[in-house]
Amino acid sequence: MITEIKTPEIRNIEFLNSSIMFVHLTNDRTFIVPLDQFQDIKALSFEQKKDFEIIDGTNLSFLALDEVYSLTDLMGIM
Repeated sequence: MITEIKTPEIRNIEFLNSSIMFVHLTNDRTFIVPLDQFQDIKALSFEQKKDFEIIDGTNLSFLALDEVYSLTDLMGIM
């Protein structure tokens, strides 16, 4: 029997405060991203943080930034 392994995708994000971002995945898991590792996201205003786009399920972009963050970047996987 062959089973397909599906990579989880980003379902949503939310911010606990100015230092922590939660990334919710489609497999019902959530992981915490300390924003000290992503100073450009940390520097965004509350309103700018709400203005994001999930691209192809595995990339995240904020309209106020030129950067695109992959799921592996956010998880700290090189």
